[in-house]
Amino acid sequence: MLLRLAIALGVLAVAGVAWAADPGAEGGLTVPVAIALGALQGATEFLPVSSSGHLALGQAFFGIDPEAGGHRFSIVAHVGTLLAVVWMYRRDVLELAMVPLRPRTASPARQTLLMMVVATLPLGLVLAPGVEDAILAVEGSPRLVGACLLTTAAVLWIAFSRKSEAGDALDPTPPTPVQALMVGLAQLVAVLPGISRSGSTIAAGLGLGLSRSAAARFSFLISIPAILGATVLELRKLLGQSTSALDPVPYAAGFVVSFVVGLACLRLLLLLVRTGRITGFVVYLALVGGAAIVWGA
Repeated sequence: MLLRLAIALGVLAVAGVAWAADPGAEGGLTVPVAIALGALQGATEFLPVSSSGHLALGQAFFGIDPEAGGHRFSIVAHVGTLLAVVWMYRRDVLELAMVPLRPRTASPARQTLLMMVVATLPLGLVLAPGVEDAILAVEGSPRLVGACLLTTAAVLWIAFSRKSEAGDALDPTPPTPVQALMVGLAQLVAVLPGISRSGSTIAAGLGLGLSRSAAARFSFLISIPAILGATVLELRKLLGQSTSALDPVPYAAGFVVSFVVGLACLRLLLLLVRTGRITGFVVYLALVGGAAIVWGA
């Protein structure tokens, strides 16, 4: 029932985009479209189906140029889901924030914070020359996004086909440095639209021996610095651009909707991960990925 509800949320979001689209609007980004895309972002950010891939396909379908507003909207919607993570893990976030203020003694919170730093380091490669152009190229190509969605489906199938010890128990155990680095590399690959960040990092954690609960917890904790970093980089680029003609209302609407829907779907995914019920997502990714490749041919 929960899995059907999650998929239904995504379908409703896509249907909302189709209903709300106004082809005559500048850039295709009207308030109704922004609301629908925000719901799509919230429903797919935490479910292992790649929110960036779905947003890229939605923007391509309605002719929204990634560099002329679509990419900016993606960042705004991601910030909405970032707040959902912070709220869901508010106790962990508060504990991590207090680590620098406490004596330098060994503690699970200090170890988790250090491993978050290790896992975040690979994202520095995003600043390398040509990487951003490559990401934008994938965003504008339904065929490439489709191929990435199929890759996510395969990774999820392999990871969850293995039995995970203590998979249904709450497990706050932090990963080792090697595990954290490998999960961080999986997060780096997930900058490509169609590669699910949550799916790839949780799958990497499972493959490295983490329990389902520990893999999910670490995956969402490291999403906080990742999304914050992406937001800062985008804001730096916007400082040199004119925003006099920018209507903030669609962006605000998408932000609020992505937070509300994202929080609901985050709770849902945590339950699904602990029970290992992800077959429906694998099938869904395979179907959408195949359709995207055919559509982009």
